[in-house]
Amino acid sequence: MFGKLKERLTGGAKRLQGKTDLLEGVCSMAALVACADGDIEDSEVEATLDALIGHATLGEAFGPSEIERALDKQLKRAKGGAAGKLALKREIEEMKAKNAADDLEMALMIALDVASADGEVEPEERKVLDDLAKRLGFNLANYL
Repeated sequence: MFGKLKERLTGGAKRLQGKTDLLEGVCSMAALVACADGDIEDSEVEATLDALIGHATLGEAFGPSEIERALDKQLKRAKGGAAGKLALKREIEEMKAKNAADDLEMALMIALDVASADGEVEPEERKVLDDLAKRLGFNLANYL
């Protein structure tokens, strides 16, 4: 059983290599969660980056500097008001159109990890997560 899980995770990392649209979408979701309360604190950025780099599949498929660049790009968009948030949502729609359900589910799980990095999911973060889940075709209640 553990061999199958390891094979699935390792195979997932190989499958994701070069899929920058997925990385951009995951980072867009993380940026939306990070700015859910209206402010992106340095501690949130650090926790978000740690969650992305430390993710078994994503961290294997993309190098730390590539993840950091993608996250930085999306965090700058998140600080760009309504236009920036619209751009983030478009990244997520592009990710949805180009990736399999397993990859989209992984993206949602990473967003959940980002939201709970400080030990709890705030009500504002939950609203954002619910919207993200719906955009990807999932019911957030199934994952909480």
